[in-house]
Amino acid sequence: MKRIALTSLITGLLFLSLGLNAQDLKFGHANVQEIMQAMPEFKQMQQDLEGEYDRLESQLTTMQEDYKSMEQDYMETAESLSAVERQQKEQQLMETSQKIQGFYQSTQQQLSQKQQQLQQPIMQKLMDAIDEVGEEGGFIYIFAANSGATVYQSEQSVDVTPLVKTKLGIN
Repeated sequence: MKRIALTSLITGLLFLSLGLNAQDLKFGHANVQEIMQAMPEFKQMQQDLEGEYDRLESQLTTMQEDYKSMEQDYMETAESLSAVERQQKEQQLMETSQKIQGFYQSTQQQLSQKQQQLQQPIMQKLMDAIDEVGEEGGFIYIFAANSGATVYQSEQSVDVTPLVKTKLGIN
């Protein structure tokens, strides 16, 4: 309890010593998701990811078709095979199935890493623009309006989404 009172006192003294009052504080919010989705770089990233996804999906489809063919061949010839040959074919089918599962998991990781790699410079450009808008507009905080963290938003909070879009040259 003493700690809270002390913190409140220090905070109050800090604001008084700086000559600030509540009306001097300027808060803003931006719809980061909306801005990012409007950026040409984001649209290019999506196209690149879709291309990569299509390429990997094509490889996976080919692998699955080969597996089905192997499985069909096994089903048609299983009765005529010796026990050793049957066991070898079953082992081959199991290894191929595991290879397909491994490839699928690997592609998920590759796509995730590729997305992070492509998204990082886009996010940096967006954050730089938000920083510039914040400094130019004299804001002490700009919150991400769509992050789910904002539990209350006053009419006094300025929506800087259009300013950030303008800074990035998008509408």
